[in-house]
Amino acid sequence: MTTQVAVTAKVEEPTAISRGRQSLDRSVWYSGWLMTFLATAEDTQGKFALVEGVARRGNVPPPHIHHREEETFYVLEGEMTFSVGGQTIKAAAGTMVSLPRHVMHSFEIDSERVRVLTLITPAGFEGWFKEFSVPAPSMTLPPPAETPYSEIQKMLAAAPRFGVEFVLPKRSGTE
Repeated sequence: MTTQVAVTAKVEEPTAISRGRQSLDRSVWYSGWLMTFLATAEDTQGKFALVEGVARRGNVPPPHIHHREEETFYVLEGEMTFSVGGQTIKAAAGTMVSLPRHVMHSFEIDSERVRVLTLITPAGFEGWFKEFSVPAPSMTLPPPAETPYSEIQKMLAAAPRFGVEFVLPKRSGTE
């Protein structure tokens, strides 16, 4: 006896978003960055998020690991150095760097200013940026007086909710 199974494929809907690059209503100041959410989980059915970021030299996030998503950076302007999985990658304008999940990484901005596109797959981690930011009052970088990553204790507490792990240096004599 032969059993027949009906398979129905879900038809995927295309995603098309049209916004001006100067989307103040979708922009935030996050730890020294001006970030504009070009596409979020809500826009892409959770498949990906696309964020444009602008920051200045000296902005270095603590080494960290994403356990849920991959990040792909495309450098539009400026230069950055990525540290990922024990490798160092110099990235100038036109360079794409993909950071796989479960691999420790960080980066440093080498030029006076950098502008990047960050693709987050799957979407969701853009919520982190929203949680630790303020609405951008203008399409400019935050004032230099803002200390990047000044909310590290709050970030450490929120990290498990977002599947991120910070790899902070051990303090000598205390562990």
